[in-house]
Amino acid sequence: MLEPLANWSDPAKRRLWAVKAAHERDEARLIELLEAYLYLKGRKKALVSRETLRTYRTALRDYLAWAWPEGSPGPRVPLLKASSDDLDRYLNNLQTKGGNLPENSRPLKPASVATYLAGVRAFYRALEWAGAAVAPEDVHAPADPTPREERRPALPIELYKQLLDHLDDLEDLTKTRDRAMVRLMAEAGLRISETVHLDVDDFLPAERLLIIRSGKGGKQRTVPLSRSLTAELGRWLRLRIGIADGGESALFVNTGGRKNKGRRLSPSLLRKRLARYYGELGFPKRYHGAHMLRHTAGTRFYRATKDLHVTARLLGHSNVNTSAIYAKMDLEGLRAAVDELEEEQ
Repeated sequence: MLEPLANWSDPAKRRLWAVKAAHERDEARLIELLEAYLYLKGRKKALVSRETLRTYRTALRDYLAWAWPEGSPGPRVPLLKASSDDLDRYLNNLQTKGGNLPENSRPLKPASVATYLAGVRAFYRALEWAGAAVAPEDVHAPADPTPREERRPALPIELYKQLLDHLDDLEDLTKTRDRAMVRLMAEAGLRISETVHLDVDDFLPAERLLIIRSGKGGKQRTVPLSRSLTAELGRWLRLRIGIADGGESALFVNTGGRKNKGRRLSPSLLRKRLARYYGELGFPKRYHGAHMLRHTAGTRFYRATKDLHVTARLLGHSNVNTSAIYAKMDLEGLRAAVDELEEEQ
């Protein structure tokens, strides 16, 4: 990223390049401007996460596809003169017709719309920083009437056991690797990005600790591991020796493929594999997704301790109120309460 940062360091050239890129629909240069802004002027600056960059790039590409469809002689909405009404129309389009890229053509849920809006807002702040446009104000994402605990529930313990049993095959390197990753997310509370960006040196088996160096917002934390999870990671580490490229630092590497075998696994590939496993097991749609596994860990932490401060510490939340959602997600506890009432009758 150092070269693009240098490209945008001169205020006069910054404005010239931003205006030119907007007038020519130069997607690559506009993305470069957005990333330079996030690195230099964003709240987290150089610590902005890879996931945020990926999400904002997708949001910008989608917005450009809506405002100025590729191949069209001119823009539907002039990029440098977009108003709050224009952005409201864009959000409405996302909700009713769907995204404007082939990979997200279905109508988007409010949470996804909010994420896209965050990316587009950052784009207009970048244009404002360049002196090329004024960022539209008073634009709000749609409210979601469904409570958070219902939108992204934790995986019930019985289904989680089914998933682990499905992956319990020591003859299958890929399943062995994926089982260890699933356990890290569902039992140690790692995010998918934190899991795939682990290095071998981050695992301290003698101390039963894992160092998370690429946490959200660039935050680092140390996570304790159970004895069985430590042993499982140790087994994978021994198998990894015969697969990993020389000099590859990643803890989790691809087990196949011509180009990528032995190299760091990507979040998108792990998501695809999880979706495949959920489908093979016939899990209901509400129990799909990678982040659901982290919610599973949060719920289990809270159920075991009844302490939001401990839950927040293990999950890496800086605000204990963020962890309060896991008290509401504890369906196992609610089910036990219902059963206890039935026994009293």
